[in-house]
Amino acid sequence: MYKPMPKGDVDETSSVLDRLEKFFIGIFWVESIVKIVAQGFMCHHGSYLRSFWNVLDFFIVIVGTLSVMDLDTGGIKALRALRVLRPLKFIAGCRPLQVVMNSILMALIPLMNVAVLILFFVIFTAIMGMEFFRGQFNRACADMHTRNIPDIYMHPCDTDERGMGFTCPMSYNCTYWIGPNEGITTFDHIGLACLTVFQIITLEGWTDIMYWSMDAIGKQLPPFFYFNIVIWGAFFMLNLVLGVLAGEFSKQREKIEARKEYLRKKRNNDFRNELEGYEAWVKEGERICLNESQTEALKYNKGVDENHLHDSDGSDYPDTKSRLSKCWSSILSWLKSYNRDLKKRAQKIVKSDAMYWIVMFLVTMNTISVSLKWYGMPDEMNKNMKSVEFVFTFIFIIEMTIRMYGLGVEQYFKSKFNTFDFTVIFASLFEQFYVQFFDGADMGLTVFRSLRLLRLFKVTRYWTDLRSLAAALLNSLKSIISLLFLLFLFLLIFALLGMQLFGGHFVFAEQVPRVNFDSFLTALLAVFQMLTGEDWNVIMYNAINALGGAKNYRGGIASIYFIVFMVIMNYTLLNVFLAIAVDGLADFDMVSDAEKESEKKKEEEKIGVQHELQELDNVDNVEDCNNSSVRALPYQNDFKSADNLDHSIDIDRHAEDSEEEGEEKPEHNPDNWVGPRSSRVWESDIREAAGGTPKKLHHTVPIVPHPSFFIFSPTNPLRRFCHWIVNMRHFDNFILFIILLSCIMQMLQNPKDLESDNNRFIEYLEYGVTVIFCLEMILRVIDLGFVIHPGSYLRDPWNVLDAVVVLVSILRVAVKAPTVKRLTNVMLSMRSLKSINRIQKLKNVCLCLIKSVGSILNLLLIAILLTFMFSVMGVHMLEGKFFYCTDSSKKTKDECKGYYFAFPSNDAENRKVEQRVWEPHFFRFDNVQSAMLTLFTVATFEGWPDVMTNMMDASKKDMGPIENTNPALCIYIVVYLVVMSFFMINIFVGFVIVTFQEKGEKDNDSELLDRNKRSCIEFSLKVKPQNKYIPNNVQSLRYKLWQVVSSNFYTNLIMFIIFINTIQLMMPYNDMSEEYEEALEIVNKMLVAVFTIDIILKLSAYGVKQYFLGSSWNVFDFVVLVGSFVDIMVSAWYKNNFMIVRLVKMFRAARLIKLLNYGGEMRTLLFVFLKALKSLPHVMFLIMLTFYIYAVIGMQIFGKVEANPDGASDYTITRLNNFSSFLNAMIILFRCSTGEAWHAIMRDLTPERAQCGKGPEDTGTDTSCGSKFSEVYFCTFVITSQFLVVNLFVSVIIDNFDYLTRDMSIVGLHHLNKFVRKWADFDPKATGRIKHEDVIKLLKRISPPLGLGKKCPDRVAYMRMIGMNMPLLQDGTVEFTATLFALVRTSLEICVPDGINEVSKKNQELKDKIVKTFPGVRPKLLERVLPIHEEGKEVETVAKIYATLMIQKFYRHLQKKREEEFQKSQQQPLMAGLRITHELSKPLKRQISGELDLDSDDDEFNNPNKKPSHLGLIKRVMNSMKDSTSTTTLGGSSPRLPNRTSPSRDIELADMNSPNLLSGDI
Repeated sequence: MYKPMPKGDVDETSSVLDRLEKFFIGIFWVESIVKIVAQGFMCHHGSYLRSFWNVLDFFIVIVGTLSVMDLDTGGIKALRALRVLRPLKFIAGCRPLQVVMNSILMALIPLMNVAVLILFFVIFTAIMGMEFFRGQFNRACADMHTRNIPDIYMHPCDTDERGMGFTCPMSYNCTYWIGPNEGITTFDHIGLACLTVFQIITLEGWTDIMYWSMDAIGKQLPPFFYFNIVIWGAFFMLNLVLGVLAGEFSKQREKIEARKEYLRKKRNNDFRNELEGYEAWVKEGERICLNESQTEALKYNKGVDENHLHDSDGSDYPDTKSRLSKCWSSILSWLKSYNRDLKKRAQKIVKSDAMYWIVMFLVTMNTISVSLKWYGMPDEMNKNMKSVEFVFTFIFIIEMTIRMYGLGVEQYFKSKFNTFDFTVIFASLFEQFYVQFFDGADMGLTVFRSLRLLRLFKVTRYWTDLRSLAAALLNSLKSIISLLFLLFLFLLIFALLGMQLFGGHFVFAEQVPRVNFDSFLTALLAVFQMLTGEDWNVIMYNAINALGGAKNYRGGIASIYFIVFMVIMNYTLLNVFLAIAVDGLADFDMVSDAEKESEKKKEEEKIGVQHELQELDNVDNVEDCNNSSVRALPYQNDFKSADNLDHSIDIDRHAEDSEEEGEEKPEHNPDNWVGPRSSRVWESDIREAAGGTPKKLHHTVPIVPHPSFFIFSPTNPLRRFCHWIVNMRHFDNFILFIILLSCIMQMLQNPKDLESDNNRFIEYLEYGVTVIFCLEMILRVIDLGFVIHPGSYLRDPWNVLDAVVVLVSILRVAVKAPTVKRLTNVMLSMRSLKSINRIQKLKNVCLCLIKSVGSILNLLLIAILLTFMFSVMGVHMLEGKFFYCTDSSKKTKDECKGYYFAFPSNDAENRKVEQRVWEPHFFRFDNVQSAMLTLFTVATFEGWPDVMTNMMDASKKDMGPIENTNPALCIYIVVYLVVMSFFMINIFVGFVIVTFQEKGEKDNDSELLDRNKRSCIEFSLKVKPQNKYIPNNVQSLRYKLWQVVSSNFYTNLIMFIIFINTIQLMMPYNDMSEEYEEALEIVNKMLVAVFTIDIILKLSAYGVKQYFLGSSWNVFDFVVLVGSFVDIMVSAWYKNNFMIVRLVKMFRAARLIKLLNYGGEMRTLLFVFLKALKSLPHVMFLIMLTFYIYAVIGMQIFGKVEANPDGASDYTITRLNNFSSFLNAMIILFRCSTGEAWHAIMRDLTPERAQCGKGPEDTGTDTSCGSKFSEVYFCTFVITSQFLVVNLFVSVIIDNFDYLTRDMSIVGLHHLNKFVRKWADFDPKATGRIKHEDVIKLLKRISPPLGLGKKCPDRVAYMRMIGMNMPLLQDGTVEFTATLFALVRTSLEICVPDGINEVSKKNQELKDKIVKTFPGVRPKLLERVLPIHEEGKEVETVAKIYATLMIQKFYRHLQKKREEEFQKSQQQPLMAGLRITHELSKPLKRQISGELDLDSDDDEFNNPNKKPSHLGLIKRVMNSMKDSTSTTTLGGSSPRLPNRTSPSRDIELADMNSPNLLSGDI
């Protein structure tokens, strides 16, 4: 209710609200005092301030109290803005909100690393932008005479003589200009540069900035710079937030499920205990009741007999009244009986299939009749449609009455669908009554009847998936509702805060913007628009300009409000929707598979029961018994199929051996032909590769054993020659090269002039390409056959695509008509799809995408149905109301005639005379088709504020807009956005992500090893040890230099200098003084000198070879240093060459990249980031392939559209934004994939809006350059790019960065790199071997879960070494790969043996899994890491050594216990004369007691200088145990002091290095 006003003015309502503020503050103080008295203040546990939510409440109360106090201090007045935090008290009192909020707060911990990475990216790109574009946005073309800048030239211009950017036309000069958006969107200093980069990564308004940069410096550099910001900043790094939130919610869900499972088991146990007592009580009660019932039955029988005798003796004659009562009772009984029968019939009718399909037919016809409404419908037809609607309403009332009568009122309303039907019918009646008697507008409420079509899904084959989908979504419904409320709560807070900060300030010279903070409703709509991300930057520009502009500090404070809003709302809370959708849909396929398996089991059980019944009925019939046994054969075959793989492996191995001996291989079955055309293998070959045959797989494809064209037999020489050609190793590579050449030719075509010299030359080349593809097709058809037999050419869908492309190529060569040429060029763009079949990994990605599309068809149908319903409702409410006159003062079509004065830029001197035109908005609700297009555009968050504004201004049919005539209609668009954009589209994207991940898991044979285990094993088998240079001569100068450059102090010092360099790079600004610039250059040269000294020291310490080969960071440092020297020289020699000077300055910013290598968390994040890049190439290639096809199609269809010849401000096809060339087409498609004003481009390419120019071959103006196909073109592209292909980025991120939220006790790929670095400390020369005792030291330097930690006792370390069980070499060393593999195996518990007898079995099992998962692994490598014990060949492992040490440890511990017991028993009688045992000398004490002090043992065990003894380790331990057991006890039960007669000593780790240790004689 509070209304802010300019300059601090207050109206009467606000004054009353200020007085009420004190009353509410008093209530909150009473609440706080009561809680403090009840709980205590803060000292003890459970007190008031020990709860975070109570602290928040107390802070809000204090701030509210200070804000209402009559203090003149400015700081106290500023605290009034903090009153908006008061709605957060809802969270303290609502448990579900606390659960969602706590989950988000828990995700903040891993989000901090992501936030640091994003902040680094923003600062780095801002510095790069400052070096490239500082001061380049402050010039524009102004008229030489008036010095005014027209609207069409409100963009930067280029003053360079070479004219690479935009050059001003004649009579215009490139003069000073404040810059775009009143100087806010610039790179003039680090603050505005960071704000601009942040705006770019939010994907709003970034294309305008790119176009301004292209106008300023040219078209070459800006697209590359801004594309990289969008790809790595928006598509990759910001989606890390989604990955973290999805992982955190998944972890929270697992905790909740575990808690529920625990409570369920506890409840079942309690119920079982109660049930046992209840059963005993019931049995006792049944016994008592049985006795009582028998007694009552005897009494009842006796009473019946007496009554019977009494009735037979008396006589009773009914009177007239009794006869009437009997008559009425008979009539009532007949009516009840008739009603009962009629009710049964009605119930039978209601539940019949015929009734169901009749209702479905009526609903469908009613939906069609409702959707037939359009603007301009004849009055007669409109009346008929209303009559039809009345008839349908009457029919549905009858249907509802029958249903309610048959089921009963109570039973009827038990069904939610019946309740929904009743509501819809009641709404339809209300609408009919309102329209008929009050002459109101049709409100379109009858459209909700189309929701009845959801009943159709009950009988379709998709219903099972829909039921599983509904179950998965219902599991997340509670979290989604809580999140919606939390979202609304924060929207309320930011709306109130916006009113406090900007209320009454959005007053400009032109007008007050429609989006402002002057009232609560407009503020709420403003923050909701910012939540969707649509034109949020425009609101920010208005706020900054309202508070003083970019040069005022208040404007900077205003920008912080918007940045905080975008971070909290868009990239945290709004991403939670998608996180919940991904988490909820993760179990969707699991539920579906479980239901399918249960259905299969039920069917098998039914079949089994039927078979058993048949066998029982025909048990005497031998023939039937035989039939039953025959019927059992398929089941036996199914059981045998599980063992079929191993059997086939053996067969294939024998076949391979026979082939090596010169025997022929058995003939393959052509029905088993699998795989793509370029790499066809047989199923037996695949099984052979899966079986782990060490021999390399040969892709030898046999000829299909069927005659080709009934002429060419398999032995025909021509066919064999064709077969040899098409299966050559380089044949597919040659075809790929021709495909690439064809794509390049299509890129270079000129779409405006088909008869140009360039196009003629390309056409001649196209002849040769067509001939090559025709020859390829002929060769393959002769080799495979055409279509009849299995394995023939057209049996493969990819070959069908090839054949279509070849036929289109022939058609293009044969027909010369321009229209046919354009059509064939469009079809030839599909030629690039031929490459998918020849790149297997790309094909896998494509199949994953296709499978994900197949999984979301049900969801897509529901989304289309919802959009259809909202569109029909919009047509009924808004048909004919979206018209306007170009002269805004005219409101009807009759008034909109003649001419009027137009004033561009509100300049009274620069006026134009234009004709009044009455026209509709492009996005309108005149019919269902246009309404669905409008709503689809709204669902993508593009252009919806304009649509909502037009709806709120819509007055009456065939009338112009009147501002805020129907503000309530904003609810329509907001509800649609919440349902479709926030919910359905997020579920749509979640389906893509989940199905892509699951398809990848299935392709990687996830039932053998999950993804984490698979990646860790792959890394451990492929990684090599790092070389860590250490000088040999300790006394040399090189060694001392090495100590310096390798120290942590030196590393921290260099990082501090790089941080200083970062500050220096952030200090330049536009129009800085020459002294300031020279000072910065001096600082830069000093830093370059420091980095030069750093490299000289490292070169002296490491040597040239080791410096460049030891670390890639050293190479990076050297390249950056060379670039810095080039920068200094170029800045001195080429001051006038802007492009060269700015390009070489990027080497300064490149030094910042080394900051990523500082700190363990950032290093791990960078490591996983680089690993994730390996998953992107094929995804990127698929995206580029999609963009290429759409770019070629766009060039051919829209290439002739003129680029804004009239300079219209709302026309988006400009000289930089068009389809006139392939590069421009790719830029415009990349823009559309980010959602940047794609709807405006689609609108301006339709025939109504497209402005056609005159081509070289035209004699006049072309009027056919636009096309209605633009709607289909852009809608399909947006669905394909935004919702499908681009979201594969998110899938890769969630796959690779799940370690951020994974349980820290689980070893992941990010832990293993630390092992490689620590190994280098013990193996600096990267020999791949270290002593086995050094492994324990290594593991203690690595923190858990991979390592042991510094404080780990030796006993635990020995147990870990026994579990790892690496092979031990003859010199007592272990290998790098074997150690890392064993560490991964034991940490992740991959096929860990339970005992010594299962070692070989588990090793073989794991080896088989690795061979099936990684077919290319070397057999010798597996033999080293997984040795198999064979008879006569014993494999020595570290487990034997450390098991022996453990035996000794436990034996010594036992001896110590016996000694202590002996001392206790002898202490009292020997107190006078005996000395206690601990007074003995240290060597004697150790000999006698075997004291187990693990810390003191380390010095002895780790001493490598001790000489080996001459007794076997096992022999000495057994002798000591034998001596111990031969002793006798003193006094019966008291143990006696052990008597050692034979000399013995402790076993040292140095003994383990002896070659005679394992033989038993040392």
